[in-house]
Amino acid sequence: MSVAKSQNRIMLSDIHHPEASRPQPPEFDPRIFDLKRLQMFYIAVKEGTFAAAGQIVGVSPSAISHALKGLEEDVGYALFKRSGPQVSPTAAAIQLLPFVEELLQRVASIRSELAKIEGRENSLVFGVSASARMLLARPVMSAFCECFPNANLEVVLIPDGSGSQQVAKLDFEIGESGCAPREMVRRRLSVEVLRVYAAPFHDLGLNGKVTAEQMRRSLLVFPDRMAADLAASDFFKEQTRSPRHWIMPDALAARDLALQGQCLAFLPEAIAAPCVAAGDLNLLKTTTRPLERSYCAWWNSGRPLPWIAEVFLSLLAGECGGD
Repeated sequence: MSVAKSQNRIMLSDIHHPEASRPQPPEFDPRIFDLKRLQMFYIAVKEGTFAAAGQIVGVSPSAISHALKGLEEDVGYALFKRSGPQVSPTAAAIQLLPFVEELLQRVASIRSELAKIEGRENSLVFGVSASARMLLARPVMSAFCECFPNANLEVVLIPDGSGSQQVAKLDFEIGESGCAPREMVRRRLSVEVLRVYAAPFHDLGLNGKVTAEQMRRSLLVFPDRMAADLAASDFFKEQTRSPRHWIMPDALAARDLALQGQCLAFLPEAIAAPCVAAGDLNLLKTTTRPLERSYCAWWNSGRPLPWIAEVFLSLLAGECGGD
């Protein structure tokens, strides 16, 4: 025991009193290595809007903008070109992006290894598709964090229709049910109905009913690519030309554009309901049934679902009305 203690003292001595011949550590500004801001930077570049980045991180778009202005001051270069709600990376940001991506990946690996060393079982890492991430806007996230304040919760945004390419690295994935691989265990979470809405002062806002031809002549907005594809197959499959449409970062962005009276918006009922009740949006009936899609969670059948994942999915299913 005395030998071990002596060796520890020698090691500490070497650390605190290095020999003059040893190279000195490089100098750096610690503000640049604020991981939270680097994560915001990375997500903002990938998403293209501060609103979408804020939705993922869980803060307001103005908080994202303020944090990234601080990062720009630290690195000494402008990182984003701002044009309304859309942002695009500058040449400096494009050069910085791969270094930030590598750093975040290394930090995630370090956390994973430390969790194994400590034997922790309160880490939860799951993926969510772009079309399903509005499910996380419900109070379930805050409720889970309140119940488990020490839990390490990490959410990975995965492309729509990716087919669970990353499932081996995740506890589970959330997305449209049609994207879940057949060999995976599934749990139904929610059925979402998308209807057509317009502001009362839109040209069609007071019609009460809208035809496929009227929609084709109007600007349509969708909350994501998969909703647009679903509408194309259900509403416009007989049309020779696709209607003019925009694909927004999420349902909230699509709703906000509809509130300005510039478009017809395909929105989930839960997102549009408060605006309809306030008289700011009108529901337009269509000649075909409303768009409907279901969401589920899936995971590898050969690996038991961690207890903390069971709790999270139970909360989410209860909030969304699933199984």
